[in-house]
Amino acid sequence: MKLFKLFSGFIFAFLTVSAVTVAQVPLYTFPADDGSKNYYVTSENGVNIFVEEKGDPKNPTIIFSSGFLTSRISWDPQWFDPEICEKFHLVRYDYRGMGNSDKPNTNLYSTDLNDDIFTRYMSNIDNSNSYSLDLHAADLFALISKLSSEYDFKEKKIVLVGWSIGVPISLNFMKNYPDIMIHGLMSISGFVNNTRKAADNDKIAPFFQDLIDPQDDWFKVVSGMDGIFSLNSYKPFSDELKLLFLGSAAVAPLEYRLSVITPFSLAEFYSTISIPTLHIIGENDIIVDMGHSLYFASLGQNVETIFYKEVGHCPLWENIKDLNKDIINFVSKI
Repeated sequence: MKLFKLFSGFIFAFLTVSAVTVAQVPLYTFPADDGSKNYYVTSENGVNIFVEEKGDPKNPTIIFSSGFLTSRISWDPQWFDPEICEKFHLVRYDYRGMGNSDKPNTNLYSTDLNDDIFTRYMSNIDNSNSYSLDLHAADLFALISKLSSEYDFKEKKIVLVGWSIGVPISLNFMKNYPDIMIHGLMSISGFVNNTRKAADNDKIAPFFQDLIDPQDDWFKVVSGMDGIFSLNSYKPFSDELKLLFLGSAAVAPLEYRLSVITPFSLAEFYSTISIPTLHIIGENDIIVDMGHSLYFASLGQNVETIFYKEVGHCPLWENIKDLNKDIINFVSKI
C-alpha cells in the first residue's frame, strides 16, 4: 500500500510538472547533403564571402540575408523546404565576420590603451569599420556578380529576402547598385533605420550594453548574446536552438559587434522604390517594436503586410509553416 501511494505520488508529480512545461521553439535537424554547392566570392578589401546555392538556376532566384549575429544556417527551415527548393533557385551566404566568411580586424587593440575600445572605434569609425553597411552591400554585389557571370540574369527574376538587419543590408545594396534589377523584396522583422537607440528599449538595453562592452569582457559579451537571443522569440527557444544561435554568434569579431551602433537611415530611399514588397511582422516582436514596423511598411509604394500572432522577432523558426507558404506565394506572384 505504501508502495502504491509512493508510486501514485510520483505519477501525480510527473503529470503536474508536465502540465506546466513551457512550449518552446524546437531545433529541427536537416540532411547534411542536400545537393547544395558552396564557394567563396571575393569582395571589397579582399574579404572572402562564403556562399551556398541550390535549385534550378532557371527558376527565380531568392537571395537570403540573415540577421545580426547569425549565419546562413539561420535559414535552414526555408533552405530545406522541398517545395521552396523545387520552385526557386536559392542562395544564402555568411556575412563578413560570420560563419565561414573572412573576419577582418582593425587596429582597435594597437592604439592608445588609455582609451576604451568603444571610444577608439567611434573616433576612427570611417577608417576602421570593416563591417559598414556599404561593405555588406558590396559583399552582396560580389555575390550577384558571380551569379550573373554564370547565369543569364537578364531573363530571370531576383528577389531579396532579409531577416532583421538583412533588410537594411538588402535596401542599401539596391541603393548603391541601382543598375542591378531587383524584382521583389521581403522584409521579415526588418527595420529601415536605427535612429532609435537600443538604450531606449528597457528590455534590450542591458544585454546590448554587454554585447558591446568597452573592454570586450568575454563573460559580459556572451551574457549579452544570451540575453538578446532570449528576446528573439515569443515562445522561448529550446536549449538546442539557442545554442545553435549562440555558437554562430560567438565567432563574431569585436568590430562586427560594434558596427551595429553606426547610425543609418534608409527611409527616404525605401519610399522611392516601387517593386513588390512583403512585410512579415511578428505581433510580439520585442527587438523591432510594432510602431517601427508599421512606420517602415507605411513608407512603401507597393506593400503587402502580414502579421503573425504569438510570434516574436524570429518567424524563420517560430512560424515555419506559414512563413514558407508566404515566401512561396509572394515570389510566385512576381
